[in-house]
Amino acid sequence: MLTPDMKNAFDTDGFLVVPDFIDRETCRRLLDHAHGLADELAPEAARTAFSTALQRGTEDAWFLDSGGKVRCFFDSRALAPDGSLLCPPRETVNKIGHALHDRDPIFGPLSRDPGLAAIAAGLGVSQPLLVQSMVLFKQAHTGGEVVSHQDATYLMTDPPSVLGFWLALEDATVKNGCLRVLPGGHRSPLACRYRRTGNVVAYDPPDPPAFDETRFIPLEAEAGTLIVLHGLLPHSSFANTSDRSRGAFTLHVVDGTCKWSEDNWLHPDPDMPMRGFDHTGSGFPVQGIPGRSVPA
Repeated sequence: MLTPDMKNAFDTDGFLVVPDFIDRETCRRLLDHAHGLADELAPEAARTAFSTALQRGTEDAWFLDSGGKVRCFFDSRALAPDGSLLCPPRETVNKIGHALHDRDPIFGPLSRDPGLAAIAAGLGVSQPLLVQSMVLFKQAHTGGEVVSHQDATYLMTDPPSVLGFWLALEDATVKNGCLRVLPGGHRSPLACRYRRTGNVVAYDPPDPPAFDETRFIPLEAEAGTLIVLHGLLPHSSFANTSDRSRGAFTLHVVDGTCKWSEDNWLHPDPDMPMRGFDHTGSGFPVQGIPGRSVPA
């Protein structure tokens, strides 16, 4: 449950840092599972690099059809010109997404942890629906920059309602590309939309206004720390040039009382519509995972 001070901090800054949301041993088990997924999924993955730069337009079916699936995406610097992997999958994967919350027996329970549900409720999400989940690996030396963006650009409702949960699975530092945020930036309007028309997605406007990068601050976080992000808060991360990876798990929820934008890039699979924290039809336990430390 959120304290009044935590709620006020989120309302003021647009983000909230919750230390020790899970313990380090749980982080290790989650990351081990994610590495196993990378090894398992790599053979069927399309050898197309995932770019964290702004895309002017794309027709990448491997990405566009992944909203209701669990798929691997690789770092551009880890692929040879012919698409072959330069290193083992677990050392080259950029991310795994985007339906771990519904399709994976380990990240499913984590996604529906009561602590996350309590935070969403405390921040005013009256009918939370889980829409997107990812493991972000931010590999040592090859993990690319994630340019400044707002999550509502990609997951829009009317009115905007998306809430992001970013869980550090490894220590995140300035050296290995921790999150950077613009405090109070959530009070600014949405800079652009990422719209899908058929099998083509593009930014609207195509050249969105830049955020004031001089006002961004780093959010270093120890493994197990949860960072909650307002959907309009500009955030980013620099490339990882260190010799330590920066694994994280992310989950995004929207309010079901708001209208989902049909031109969002993400289209859930028909057999797996958006569901709330209390859904048990996936077969996952609702009580969460061992090692959880529920914030007071």
